[in-house]
Amino acid sequence: MAASHEQYLQKLAGPRLIEAKPHPSLRMVVVIPCHDEPDLIGALKHLANCEPSLGQAEMIVVINDSEKDGSAVTRQNKYTLCETTEWLDERRDPWLPIHLLYHPKLPPKQAGVGQARKIGMDEALRRLADVGQAEDGLLVCYDADCRCSPNYFTGIESHFDSEPDAPGCSIHFEHPLDASEWAALGFGDTAPGQAVFDGIAAYELHLRYHVLAQKFIGFPYAFHTIGSAMAVRAWAYVKQGGMNRRQAGEDFYFLQKISWIGQVTELTEVTVHPSPRLSDRVPFGTGKAIGDYVANGRLTTYPLQSYRDAQWLLGQVEALWETGRPSIAPPEAMARFLRDDFVGTVVPEIRSNSGDFGAFLKRFFRWFNAFRLMKFLNFARDEIHGPAEAEDAAIKLLEWLEQPRQDSGSAVELLRQFRHLQKGN
Repeated sequence: MAASHEQYLQKLAGPRLIEAKPHPSLRMVVVIPCHDEPDLIGALKHLANCEPSLGQAEMIVVINDSEKDGSAVTRQNKYTLCETTEWLDERRDPWLPIHLLYHPKLPPKQAGVGQARKIGMDEALRRLADVGQAEDGLLVCYDADCRCSPNYFTGIESHFDSEPDAPGCSIHFEHPLDASEWAALGFGDTAPGQAVFDGIAAYELHLRYHVLAQKFIGFPYAFHTIGSAMAVRAWAYVKQGGMNRRQAGEDFYFLQKISWIGQVTELTEVTVHPSPRLSDRVPFGTGKAIGDYVANGRLTTYPLQSYRDAQWLLGQVEALWETGRPSIAPPEAMARFLRDDFVGTVVPEIRSNSGDFGAFLKRFFRWFNAFRLMKFLNFARDEIHGPAEAEDAAIKLLEWLEQPRQDSGSAVELLRQFRHLQKGN
């Protein structure tokens, strides 16, 4: 494993960026990308007030912008850098070291949240390697507009201690749903309008509906992929080639790749609270969804029937291994999605490279992975079933799960119920 991380740092990471030596007991590094963020200090203060972990932790903040960013972003980043540097100089008894990295004018083709996370995570790996933690050291992702529960560090630490084989975890998250929750979490005096809170409730409901539906049909990669709420072991980071440079969706692609080498666990004892806000920075994700909701007053999701169609395929795995063909005809959406290539080419190739059913199962789900499931859900929605209102789809899923439903049927009430379900409450 030592050769692997050394090779990664040599070939895939940039030069050393932090000269200060890491604490000998360093075990966890939290990486925060920061692009046009007005309240970085608020996020850092909140983290610094958390319960200290047993092993040493530290934070790396990557303040970044692109050559294509306007002057307003550049000014905000420079102000954030100066303001945060002054605050760090005045800190007293800092149990949590915080390192600021400034990367202005990144090339547009590479600039974005993926590149910023990669810069910070590569440097975090280097620092963990300096103290012999290149295998079990923890790389944690957070965002500059978040708050968290007081047990953030201790909860992550104890979770990985109790899950020694887990390559990574998805951390429970909850957006504030009104101005009072916003204020209670310490986000500041000026809360967004109610339409923004309504939009984030609908969007988070969509996210939880999507994951819970996957779990119910038995899909093995059913977990949230939220960039501000995920953590991986250093060895897994190296083995899967580090963070990607995607300008959007970097969290989805990264954590799914981690899941191919072991079960990504779900940490529900810790909560990250991302900030709801409008954004047109990327073509999809939280900011885009809220903007669409504010503009249209609604948010759609994948219809439940699409997951039922996917469930058909999951139920055919044993028959595909034994005979090379499904035992019953597929639903229309799946038949059109798979086409003749599936039985004619895909299944024979997987069978010929599998010595037993366990090997076939592993190879099959490397093929029908989260990326392909997402493609199918988009296809089934766009070509066959049409979109569904988030609230309507959530109610139908609760009925399918034989769970009681809230009388109001509002996004907020449904969301609170889904949160409890996913936390196991």
